[in-house]
Amino acid sequence: MVSVLEREPDISVVGEALDGREMLAAVQSLRPHVALINHDADAVDGIAMARSLRRMAPDNAPGVLMLSSRTEQAELLSALKGGVRGLLPGNCDPRTLPAAIRDIAGGAMVLKSPNAVQLIGRLLNRSPEVSASAGSGQLALLTTRERDVLSLVANGHSNLVIAKMLSLSEATVKSHLYHLCQKLGLRDRTQAVILAYETGLVRPCAA
Repeated sequence: MVSVLEREPDISVVGEALDGREMLAAVQSLRPHVALINHDADAVDGIAMARSLRRMAPDNAPGVLMLSSRTEQAELLSALKGGVRGLLPGNCDPRTLPAAIRDIAGGAMVLKSPNAVQLIGRLLNRSPEVSASAGSGQLALLTTRERDVLSLVANGHSNLVIAKMLSLSEATVKSHLYHLCQKLGLRDRTQAVILAYETGLVRPCAA
């Protein structure tokens, strides 16, 4: 993986770690934009590490891209709630990593786990009446532009792409995202995406 990434002119591998403790120390000292975690490794719990990174730097945590062969929906949901911004199969082709890293560094989410679409559908359909009722109240707090930004974020677009689509600056998109998270009591982009699906603002595409 390192050899693949080091061929990319716009990606620098600033450090490696063998376990959770080493990774937390490395992230604290090196301040990477993206942390790539192998959740299948014996000494690594990717979900716990994502939570630790968010606690350590709540406003400036790296985007976490997690490699995992586990496909249980409860596991995937725990990863998303823990702050993981990208999910790839543990046996993915290493050549797919550069694009995923660029997307996460740009503010997008990457969900290519086999059960990701089914999970989002489950979130949406788990209690449609409650979700619709809660959603209408929560989303009423947002301005039209904030709803537009939330919808595009949930559809996987990066801040730069959203800025181009809405004819805004990237800084303005970040500002809208920050304010809508504050209004809705959300910690981060991942929670915003989950809420957008739970409230029915966006709907999952068919697999």
